[in-house]
Amino acid sequence: MNRTAQLEKRFNDILRGKVPADARSYALFLEAICTQQDPAACINKITESSHGSSAVQAAMRHNTNSQFLNGTATTLLTYLFRATDLGDVLDQLLVAIVDPPIFWTAFSQAFDHGELNEPAQEAFAVLLLRLMCLTTGNTSCYRDFAKKPSILTRLLDSSQQTVKDIGYRIQHILSTFESGTPVDAVGGPGGRHDNDFDDFREISILPTADEILCQQPPFIRPSSVLEDPDGEATRTVDYLDNTFRLLREDMLYEMREEIQTAIGKKKGRHRGLTIDGVTLDGVYSGTDDRKTRWGIKLKCQDDFKLMKSVPDGQRKTYLEKDPAGVRILKHQSLVCILSENQIISLASVNRVETLLAEKPPVIVLQLEGQANIIKTLFQLQSSNAIRLIQIDTALFSFEPVLKALQKTQVIPLSEELLFWKDGNIIGSAAVTAARVTRPLAMNPSMDLKRLLELSSSIVLDKSQAASLLAGLTQKLSLIQGPPGTGKSFIGALLAKAIHDHTEQKILVVCYTNHALDQFLEDLMKIGIPDTSMVRLGSRANAQVAHLGIASQKKEYFSRSKADWAVINNLKTSSMIYCRDLETAMGKFMASKIDFMGILTYIEFREPTYFNAFHVPKYDDWGMTRVGKDGKPVDAEELIVRWARGFDAGQFKTDLNVRETQDIWTMPPDARRKVMERWKSEIYKILLEEICTLGTNYNECQDQLMRIFGEARVATLMGKRIIGCTTTGAAMFAQDIRAANPDVLLVEEAGEILESHVLTALGQNTSQMILIGDHQQLRPKVSNYKLTVEKGDGFELNRSLFERLVLKGFPHETLTVQHRMRPEISAFIRKLTYPDLMDAPKTQGRDDIRGVRNNIIFIDHTHLEGNDSRISDKDDEASSGSKQNTYEVEMVWKIVRYLAQQGYGTERLVVLTPYLGQLSKLQDALKRDNDPVLNDLDSHDLIRAGLMSSAERTSKKRIRLATIDNYQGEESDIVIASLTRSNESNDIGFMNSPERLNVLISRARDGLILIGNSRTFINARKGKELWGKFFELVKQGNYMYEGFPIKCERHPHRKVLIKSASEFDTLCPNGGCTEICDIMLNCGVHLCPLKCHQISDHSQMPCQHPYSGRCPVNHALKWKCHQSKPYPCPICVKEAERAEEKRKRELELELKQKQLDAIVDARERADALEQKIKDIDPARANAQKATARVSLSFGTTNLVPTIPPCNLQSNVPPPNPTLSSPPPKLQPKMKPSTTQTPSDSKQSKSQQPKPSSSRTSTSLMNASPELAAHQDLLHQEQVNGKKNSAIDGIMESTGLEDVEDTTEQLMHYLETARIQRLEAKAAREKALAALKRKQEEEERKREEAQVQQSLQQMGVCPGGHCWIKLSQGYRCAAGTHFMSNDQLMRQQEAALKKKQEDEERKREEAQVQQTLWQQMLMRQQEAARVRELEVKAAQEQALAALKKQEEEERMREEARVQQKSPQMGVYSAGFAWIKQSLYALAGKQAQ
Repeated sequence: MNRTAQLEKRFNDILRGKVPADARSYALFLEAICTQQDPAACINKITESSHGSSAVQAAMRHNTNSQFLNGTATTLLTYLFRATDLGDVLDQLLVAIVDPPIFWTAFSQAFDHGELNEPAQEAFAVLLLRLMCLTTGNTSCYRDFAKKPSILTRLLDSSQQTVKDIGYRIQHILSTFESGTPVDAVGGPGGRHDNDFDDFREISILPTADEILCQQPPFIRPSSVLEDPDGEATRTVDYLDNTFRLLREDMLYEMREEIQTAIGKKKGRHRGLTIDGVTLDGVYSGTDDRKTRWGIKLKCQDDFKLMKSVPDGQRKTYLEKDPAGVRILKHQSLVCILSENQIISLASVNRVETLLAEKPPVIVLQLEGQANIIKTLFQLQSSNAIRLIQIDTALFSFEPVLKALQKTQVIPLSEELLFWKDGNIIGSAAVTAARVTRPLAMNPSMDLKRLLELSSSIVLDKSQAASLLAGLTQKLSLIQGPPGTGKSFIGALLAKAIHDHTEQKILVVCYTNHALDQFLEDLMKIGIPDTSMVRLGSRANAQVAHLGIASQKKEYFSRSKADWAVINNLKTSSMIYCRDLETAMGKFMASKIDFMGILTYIEFREPTYFNAFHVPKYDDWGMTRVGKDGKPVDAEELIVRWARGFDAGQFKTDLNVRETQDIWTMPPDARRKVMERWKSEIYKILLEEICTLGTNYNECQDQLMRIFGEARVATLMGKRIIGCTTTGAAMFAQDIRAANPDVLLVEEAGEILESHVLTALGQNTSQMILIGDHQQLRPKVSNYKLTVEKGDGFELNRSLFERLVLKGFPHETLTVQHRMRPEISAFIRKLTYPDLMDAPKTQGRDDIRGVRNNIIFIDHTHLEGNDSRISDKDDEASSGSKQNTYEVEMVWKIVRYLAQQGYGTERLVVLTPYLGQLSKLQDALKRDNDPVLNDLDSHDLIRAGLMSSAERTSKKRIRLATIDNYQGEESDIVIASLTRSNESNDIGFMNSPERLNVLISRARDGLILIGNSRTFINARKGKELWGKFFELVKQGNYMYEGFPIKCERHPHRKVLIKSASEFDTLCPNGGCTEICDIMLNCGVHLCPLKCHQISDHSQMPCQHPYSGRCPVNHALKWKCHQSKPYPCPICVKEAERAEEKRKRELELELKQKQLDAIVDARERADALEQKIKDIDPARANAQKATARVSLSFGTTNLVPTIPPCNLQSNVPPPNPTLSSPPPKLQPKMKPSTTQTPSDSKQSKSQQPKPSSSRTSTSLMNASPELAAHQDLLHQEQVNGKKNSAIDGIMESTGLEDVEDTTEQLMHYLETARIQRLEAKAAREKALAALKRKQEEEERKREEAQVQQSLQQMGVCPGGHCWIKLSQGYRCAAGTHFMSNDQLMRQQEAALKKKQEDEERKREEAQVQQTLWQQMLMRQQEAARVRELEVKAAQEQALAALKKQEEEERMREEARVQQKSPQMGVYSAGFAWIKQSLYALAGKQAQ
């Protein structure tokens, strides 16, 4: 049988009373209820039946055990809660279930004790909320139950986000009852999470984790509520509240998207930095000389990936100056703190480069809100897996405005802004420039030159004069300026009139820095002096940078003694709070909660638990209680046993245990949760102290910043015009309000959010001028659900300007446009501005060269693609951005073609609606140019990871932008890629008439569009708008199936290019395919190129080829504009190769000779050394021979003994002398007497000492056999060659072979000298050739650099090479010329920039070196101090040691003195004096 059918039958039988509801049928009846398809119909049946409610009541209270509550009861309640639309009918059935409270008591107790599973906990929470919100009956019992700390804590601490959200709602209801405010159960402000309050001023700007995870929609009023006549009494309060909540919800949308992507709950690629494993490292409050608001320090576990390869000494520089390093944890960027992938909180980064440069890095985060701080610090201390995720949300653009809204109490001009009604009279301005308004009202067409002291004549048209009068006379004036009508010009005239003819101060506010700089430039041009203006904020361009607050001359500002006393008191208080804060944080980080601490806490907070854990010291008989170890039990005994899941042990029978059985019977899991709750509450007490100290410290810092900012306020007060962006107006709100501006002038008011204008209003603002156009693009928001286009009524992106215009507030409209040629302005005239007229200067302009029409729409059918890497905020229905490859390639070729027509890239702009197409266009245009994006588009592409912030190139720049971010700008020629082309005819946000209006109104002279017309005409939404547009396109014959080009030189040649590749074949040089055939400057040849746009060929070099041969029959080729090559390049190359070969051979030969000479010299030196060694034996032999001769002739001193000569010295050895001339030879005879030694000595002493010359002569005469001596003497006298060392050798040895050795050595030295001279000559020749070659290469490099510089300058759009002339350079096409002076100026500028870069690098290096030297000096000083300390310690130790030795010596001396009398050496008893021996006063000694 079918069980479902049986359950259906049982359900109906019980309701009809056919079957009684009893214990046997209760389970089946409840199951049968849950099987019904429609819960609402089922509940209606039950309540309409007389038996239904009672049957359900009986079934639900029959069984209340844990299994039933977690099973059948939960299933039934969950089923009933699905019928959310029934209201009172469902409440009636729920009351029947819980009253009488049999089921309710069991269910609530099970929840309180932690016995319910997660589905049952959710069912209980929903049931409790509905019971508390009952509109009938008494609900106090349910509120009282919810007030129990355990119940509310369990709800708020639940791991289920749904239960937690309900807990916050219940908490809010309880607070409203306590305050007496009637409870609004559904939809009212407050109660959704821990950061949702009735008063928007209590809401923290940064969201909490519960707010991010909250699944309930936020409280936001639709804009129509503000127009409700019944709400006028609270309209101002409601207006501020709703403005704040709308803007904050837009901020939260981006955060939620980023966080959900980062933690994996949403598909996508997270591009922010992720850091795992950080730990709490203390408090940061700035440096001693520069304090900041306090924050927490988190130490990373590992280094950043991007910084692992950065050297230690360059880490800080990398973070401060490198494009990649600067992006690491930007200042005031958002960080999400997670623990085990659960969100803890969000914090903002205080970027301290010194700490980030540490290894590992230390991050400083600033938290908001006491609850958020407590929760975050507790998790950081208790969790081991902390993770940081950088969130790429522009907090800086939201936070100042939101904070300013919270501080706003009064809205100036509220009568006009909030309470104006049709028919009301517009209030007059408090001060009017009567000297301007009166003459202008009488004669609107008068010349304003004298009236406003202008440099040129200015005559206004009727609409301009009316706008100027309205801005000068009305309390609130709205001036609408369609595209090109000169809105900024009227704004500048208004500022000039107010500045010159009143004493009022003007606050000028723009949306972007670019628009602000342009307007301030207009003010300077119109004659307002720079000294009257100041610019707040950064990122100013070079023209207005001097207007920045930092560049202003400091106004004299003095403080009294009382002021300095206040400052000193604040500094002292700040220092005390800072010290106490660091101490408290240190205690918290080191704290560990023990059982005794818990007992102390619950003694005062939960006495029931304390009583359950009280340990009596004695038992009933007065005996001390002891444990198993025999020692007395301590006071922690019972709480330790309870926490570990045990019973009371020996204390089971004690009265306090028996009275608290509900505590002692709790399951272990419930006990663990209670212990965790107590610990967290104890930590909370410590953390509350940290929060209090931090709040007090921050207040001191804020006051100090406010006081020291008074000097800036003094500067502002001295200026007549203050300029800033809307974000800057919120950031400097206090300073601006102190400066007290009278007039608020808002430029491009149609682009600015109402909240931004509201925060720019000062309390004393008496006049506001809004200049804009509500029919162009609206302000940008992130959350599409809050837009006008979504249609839900929130209308966040509706500007104040548009709201007032739509409300019917009177406004003036400018009617004459000065930008577009009439063909282009006709589009916006017929689509948007029927009264728009063209100024005379827009007519009669030249047509765009090279194309058939000034307006072109290229129609195609090539399908689009999807770029999932990035999405467009306004295109909510699309999962990613769009791109179209065909359109990208066509746009690239069109840009190149227009350059061939002579249009520089500065006259072009490329637009597209989609970021995906923008990225693809950027990649394509990089081939020829440098695509330049504005700040907003660059930010979007960098966030998506599609562009690097460090991309730079030297190519010619071309503007590239999305349509939305090009509003307010213009260009001569606009090329736009519409991108959308699909079979489903989906055009996304291109259905917006404002976007089309901006697109077709940016061009001055030419408009080229490319897209699929069928996709737009048949669009599901917006086809009426685009249908009208394409009808106008067809009427003007502007639509083509390709790019329609025409040849300027051959007008009959027209081509329709349908693909990018056809550009290279059909118009390769920017003309047609015909040959040029114009006579070149040579007067012989015609131009052989295909048609191009150069009309003057006189400067174009002829490229006609010539050929011939040189005298050695080498083939020669040259161009007509060149002369015949002479000398022959081939001959020159061969000669160069031969010369190089000869040089190489010569070098090898020289090297070989040098090597041989070295070897030969070594051999000769060895031989000479051997000869020297042979001298001593030879001398000995000579002495022996002399002795024999002396014996033969009867004399002993013929040849004296010669000492060994020193060959290593340049000083010759002493020359030997002869005692007397050699005697004549006598017959051999025996001498009669013998000479004694004394006689011999006497004879030697009496011998004269002749000079060396005489010695040499005597020696030669004495030894005629030694011809070598005669030859040597000849060399000395004739050739002048004299060497004392050789003379010494000759006189010492007298050997013939010494001459040979000496001559060989001298010949070798002479040969070496000649070789050196030859090598020197060859080397000089080779160096000269090398120098000539280097000079030639340097000349070629310089020429190449010149060519490259000329190419980079983009003087010749065709990219031709350049030919050097006497006066400068001419491009090969002959169309462009660059003089030497111009080139020199360009090169000097480049050189100057290079030198500046080098100087900057040197300065940075010097700073680094100085810092290093200072650090080294500090280290050296510290080392010196440590050395002195060690030395002092050593000296102290040595002194102590000496003192100890002296004391020991004294003790020893005393012992000696004491023993001396006992020895009886001397009986007189005198003292003893220590000497080498002990003696008595020098009289006796021992």
